[in-house]
Amino acid sequence: MRGEQREDHLKKGSNVSPYEALFAGSIAGGVSRAITAPLDTIKIRLQLETRGFHQRSSIATVVKSLLRNEGVIALWKGNVPAEILYILYGGVQFTSYSILSTNLSRLEQHYQINLSPATHSMVVGAGAGLASTLATYPFDLLRTRLVANRTRDLISMRSTIGQILKAEGISGMFTGIKPAIISVASTTGLMFWSYELARSLSQEYKNIPFIEGICGFIAGVTSKGITFPLDTLRKRCQVYSIVHGTRSVGALRLFFDIIRQEGVFGLYRGYSVSILKTAPTSALSLWIYEYAISFMKSTPFH
Repeated sequence: MRGEQREDHLKKGSNVSPYEALFAGSIAGGVSRAITAPLDTIKIRLQLETRGFHQRSSIATVVKSLLRNEGVIALWKGNVPAEILYILYGGVQFTSYSILSTNLSRLEQHYQINLSPATHSMVVGAGAGLASTLATYPFDLLRTRLVANRTRDLISMRSTIGQILKAEGISGMFTGIKPAIISVASTTGLMFWSYELARSLSQEYKNIPFIEGICGFIAGVTSKGITFPLDTLRKRCQVYSIVHGTRSVGALRLFFDIIRQEGVFGLYRGYSVSILKTAPTSALSLWIYEYAISFMKSTPFH
């Protein structure tokens, strides 16, 4: 599609059915995760460190230690639940975005409200983030627990689920969901908001190949930069019980514990690698989604 003008299928008023969104979103989630998995592993390892700011490990130190002690396969620890997570998450996220966008547009017409395209996308994106988090959270928890395992031997999803249910009960599968909902809903809302702003500002460059990916990259950097501390809280909540040998702890208490013991920068552990991971993931996800929708709409059987 080099040189061709592609429609912005996430813009307010865009005509994308839930079925098209489900198919394209699932592909976007699965492919983007498969490519960026090692960066996600490194990011989580950095977030789970509890040492003071001046003693924290560098990205290079974490990678060297991981490869030396656990082998190269460790870069893909937790990849099975993560792939399931991202496929489901992408499907639910873009499907709910399509449904919510259509219904919000109807409400705007009914109550004679005219939200800007970017504000419309932020509201819809926040709702889509909430829906996708609720639908996929146990897989997010499993992914984090598997990545937190520092032994050379990989542990199975089944044994991890069994350990969680035995030690923490069914509620253990949703440990840390409160900061996760706040984190993901706000991050997703801001991502779609900044994506639409970037798309509107790039109108004169709309025929550039991969323009959706470039705008997605900008959206990923913007959204993650604002909400990263909430993501750190989510990861710490998810592994608190296995690190400290006790039941889970409240997000607010954990927040103040991090500030007291590690300083404000403790909330930004893994931030640099997170940007390196999130920005390409957002770029790939949004570009693949837009491309898949354009492809489906151009087929003669559509």
